[in-house]
Amino acid sequence: MNILVVDDNKCIRDVIGAMVLASEHQPIVVDGHVAALDKLRRLVIDVILMDIEMPEVDGLTLTRMVRKEFSQWIPIIFLSANDSARYLAEGIEAGGDDYLTKPVKEEILNAKILAMARIARMKQQLDEANKKLEMLSCIDPLTNVLNRRGLERELQESWQQNIKQRQELSLLMLDIDFFKAYNDHYGHPRGDQCLRQVATVLTGTLLKGEELLARYGGEEFVMLLPATSLSQARSRGRNIIAALNQAEIVHEFSDIAPWVTVSIGISSNTLGAKNPLALIEQADQALYQAKRRGRMQCVLFQKTTNVW
Repeated sequence: MNILVVDDNKCIRDVIGAMVLASEHQPIVVDGHVAALDKLRRLVIDVILMDIEMPEVDGLTLTRMVRKEFSQWIPIIFLSANDSARYLAEGIEAGGDDYLTKPVKEEILNAKILAMARIARMKQQLDEANKKLEMLSCIDPLTNVLNRRGLERELQESWQQNIKQRQELSLLMLDIDFFKAYNDHYGHPRGDQCLRQVATVLTGTLLKGEELLARYGGEEFVMLLPATSLSQARSRGRNIIAALNQAEIVHEFSDIAPWVTVSIGISSNTLGAKNPLALIEQADQALYQAKRRGRMQCVLFQKTTNVW
């Protein structure tokens, strides 16, 4: 493990560093807050051993700075010749996790480091478990693509990133044509199977890692295409229609084809949308026009909506 030792006294830094090295960890010794923050920003630090009584910025203040700047929890053990209860309480309130009085005994130091490392591992495991749960809460269990909640989160991030990088962000809203007739005649189990098949076909048309597909609700899907121009989005829409035609998912009760088809509405952050919600609304309006004008086609949002 990388152990950051923060102390303004060179002799103490050397002694603590030697103890850390003897316990088969890597000591990183610094003399104050500037060097400490620099190391924390550039290196992976597993435990911090910090003197409280330091000039300019003391250990309590530095701890508050660390807790404010770095979201990842790093165990902090205070080192001080003052063993008063008030110091201990102030250290914990500032964000510290444990306390050692000087002179430090090597056996106790090793035990404290191991204890903090164990807690850090447990917290990391808990964070990973929570992250997996968060991911699962954003997945549609039927189609195994993002659900609406996951889409809204990803769309917000993609919107900000593409605006910052001055890139075009395109969005496709897709609706399965005559899906109610499909459910009415084949039954809901077959309808669920159809949704899974369509999701598989749509996923197969994704080209880049940052592109994503989400089930927006019912038989509606949304495809998010970062760094994609409107002309490229138009081609992608045509390719999707062709891919579903090639898949030939039987739909005997469709009015336009013997298999499942989709209608597609397309918008982009270049068409006047002020936020991600407006982008979705524009694509939804274009989708309405696609369905109104005969289905199985792509329509671009604009004041006078044209069909391709």
